[in-house]
Amino acid sequence: MARRPARVLATACAALALAACGWGISPNSTGARMADDALLTYQVKAALDQDSALDARQIRIASTPDGHVILTGWVDTPEMARRAGEDVKRFVDRAKLDNRLRALSHPPGINSGPMIAPGLSPDQPASAPAAR
Repeated sequence: MARRPARVLATACAALALAACGWGISPNSTGARMADDALLTYQVKAALDQDSALDARQIRIASTPDGHVILTGWVDTPEMARRAGEDVKRFVDRAKLDNRLRALSHPPGINSGPMIAPGLSPDQPASAPAAR
């Protein structure tokens, strides 16, 4: 009779071990989500890099576990911000794209570069946003 509790304990341990082995297999596991996020970020980055009209170095990409993509950074014109969003929509549902790209301001009639904001030293890079 002493064998029965040992057998029950061994069976319970085996079941627990098998359940633990399958812990990371589900598509909602942390490892799978991280891989999906990395792939999505790579696809978005590649799409932006292929668009010769964009300077993708000024665009930062963040993806969330539920497939949302957030674009932040600075582009030269509002048209470039819109265009970057269109490039990303090939991989992301429209509702899951948060395009926070900002256009640098230009003086009226001059398209040679961004305005230097009041209080910003001319020594600082022109593409850097003014310190607040």
